[in-house]
Amino acid sequence: MRAQCLVEEVEGRELDSYDLITVLGLLKEHDWKSVWRRYSPGGAMDGKLNFLLNLESYYVEMTVESLASLALSPKYQASPHLMQALIRRLLCGHRHGLILEKLRSYGVPIEDENQINLSCSIGTIGVDLMVNRHPQAPEYRFRKFGTTRVEQEEQRPLDHYDVVSILYLAQQNLTERIINRYVPQELLNEGTEEEQVVKFPSRAGDYRVEFFFTRIKNDVARKVPERGNVSAATMHQVLRRIFAGHAPHLVAQELTDKGIIITQEEVERQFTLARILNDNFISINFQRG
Repeated sequence: MRAQCLVEEVEGRELDSYDLITVLGLLKEHDWKSVWRRYSPGGAMDGKLNFLLNLESYYVEMTVESLASLALSPKYQASPHLMQALIRRLLCGHRHGLILEKLRSYGVPIEDENQINLSCSIGTIGVDLMVNRHPQAPEYRFRKFGTTRVEQEEQRPLDHYDVVSILYLAQQNLTERIINRYVPQELLNEGTEEEQVVKFPSRAGDYRVEFFFTRIKNDVARKVPERGNVSAATMHQVLRRIFAGHAPHLVAQELTDKGIIITQEEVERQFTLARILNDNFISINFQRG
């Protein structure tokens, strides 16, 4: 039995999708010291870390390794961001053909359609992400989707993947891109500016998530509840925890650590996070059950 890492000891849980995405985020920030401190037993800054994820249709293995020198091999064709996007699509159950199509559009060579291999390097840290589709993976279950550009192009309803995408775009102040991708086409073509909002429900773990986004004008005051006013980064953290099915006390602690006083009982029932980001207003409501 391997020794536990700091995260497992402190949070009392097994490593999961939250940790794969978190590690890749830390590597994007070149914060590999935090990677080893949190995920290496004993906090040793060398060797190899292995992360496993067994999903309904896929078996995922991610290896993080300290390299002897800068990686120049052409095999390191991916990026941490692309790996995160792939993991999110797998978690959301996007159809396999769509996943392969997106990877090919980024120039990723795929020889076996049931096996995906991505590699990237950041400094002297190498990451290998291997995804194997289960031989008996169920066929894609058709789900009714709406008229937004993303839904029409990808033939799926909006979900957790899109919440994260919109948060990233809002951080970059790409409001028009959000509007064009995620407002229903009938409102985009004929609706008033006030009607051109993004709102949709999705499931994350045990929660129903209601997402709302609108463009705001400088001359219109919009008050954000102080208690739920969090950064986009905190929204990401909470979303990842809830999607991974973490215990409510871990979600409550995540928010408390960021200065948002909230009880475990509230997390177990319902709570809302909101943010004014550049010229955008974003609200996410979480309701358990």
